[in-house]
Amino acid sequence: MLIRLALAWMLGIVIAHELRPAAPWLWATAGVALVVMLVTRTHPRSRTVALLTLCAALGALRYTVTLPIFGPASVTTLVERGELTLEGFVAADPRRSEDAQRVVVQVEATRQSQTTTAVEGLVLVVLPPYPAYNYGDRLRVVGKLQRPRPAERSGDFDYQAYLAHRGIFILMQEPKTAQRLPGATGFAPLASLLNFRQHCRAVLLRSLPEPQAALAVGILVGLQASIPPEVYAAFSATGTSHILVVSGWNFTIVAGVLAGLATRLRLSRGATLGLALSVMWLYALFTGASAAVLRAAAMASIAAVGHAAERRSEPWRLLLGGCWLISLADPHTLWDLGFQLSALATGSLFAFAQPVERWLAPHRPFCWPLMAPLTEALTATLAAQVLTLPLILYQFGNLSIVAPLANVLLVPMVPYAMLFCTLALLGGLLWLPLGQWLGPLAWLPLVWLSEGARLLAAPRWAATQVPVFPLWVLLGFYAVVAVLWLRANRLLPNASSTTQN
Repeated sequence: MLIRLALAWMLGIVIAHELRPAAPWLWATAGVALVVMLVTRTHPRSRTVALLTLCAALGALRYTVTLPIFGPASVTTLVERGELTLEGFVAADPRRSEDAQRVVVQVEATRQSQTTTAVEGLVLVVLPPYPAYNYGDRLRVVGKLQRPRPAERSGDFDYQAYLAHRGIFILMQEPKTAQRLPGATGFAPLASLLNFRQHCRAVLLRSLPEPQAALAVGILVGLQASIPPEVYAAFSATGTSHILVVSGWNFTIVAGVLAGLATRLRLSRGATLGLALSVMWLYALFTGASAAVLRAAAMASIAAVGHAAERRSEPWRLLLGGCWLISLADPHTLWDLGFQLSALATGSLFAFAQPVERWLAPHRPFCWPLMAPLTEALTATLAAQVLTLPLILYQFGNLSIVAPLANVLLVPMVPYAMLFCTLALLGGLLWLPLGQWLGPLAWLPLVWLSEGARLLAAPRWAATQVPVFPLWVLLGFYAVVAVLWLRANRLLPNASSTTQN
């Protein structure tokens, strides 16, 4: 029942996004469903339908509550009013690249024609890379406001919708001036954590040569601004770009290493799970505790609990229950591509890891004991691709031909890279020369990753673009896979048996 309730909740969120029903109608639907539940206690099917309807209505109401209300003090009223001055504070960790930094500013006041007016709302300000601004800094920027452009045609990336799900409806590109003001605002512990992460980045950059230092920062700290474009392109072409970011995969690696350590120490299953969850969430805080990182930690925690459970159905309850909790905290998460890929990858591992493992086991060289680490990496890669690859093709149209081989050759090296990068970082935090002495240990696996990705991406056929296809094709694929999987696991009756009955 938990699975059906979670699906109904998320379906209600999607319906509210597409149809935008008025809140009174949703409250009326929830009330009717509740009454039906109370008066149909002797009719289980009717009561179940009413319960699912109630859950969907509540999901729709939760989404409706998050929709912005643009009042007279909203910053959106200042669009296309010419050059003006905004004052506020940096509300999130800026996203940096080689040529710019994207700063989300929580606006508090505006100045225009010697008049200061209180305003509210978020503005995405695109600034030069230097001077670098940090979370909590107070800023004064001068420029023109504009709205993000929507997608020009169906299937294109909709930047306007992408920002809207993050509460941002206004841009200021290339402001005339930007000035840091005295004082700081924001949550002090988060500011300290982000400053410590920048310090760790600086230590890694001074402990390793490039581009290995940039890879270490991306893999361990979760900052990709210093990764050269050609290196990132090589990982993208080989279908291994997940290595460069802090994702559910990183947390799964941490959990796997801890599980192996706990086995050697002969810890109980509960103690092993507790150790894995504790370290994963500490790692999430260390990497900045951004929304994407927290979602990745949540999905990896669900996967760890699911694998530790003895009942076959328990992982699915945990997965859907986790998705429900995440969408309860922020319904707009359902439109986050990172969340979608994490949820699909986790579900795909639950559904297809064992069939892929059984398919590979009888064949050489996968049956050789020495090939166990590579076989495990290939099993996880192929299993995860079943549900994630169609979404990647729909969103980006990039099909990596060498992705299975690249994941087999590169992914097993990631735990070693994380381990030795951690040692170099800890040594550098204690004493910078110590980190530089330990740096060569991390340099070897990092070179394997960077050079391996470069060589595998070199052939012209390494990656290809597939034609754009509509959304209904993607949804149809998932529907077919779901029906086949349910029938294979005897959770859905076959048509022949239904006819006979």
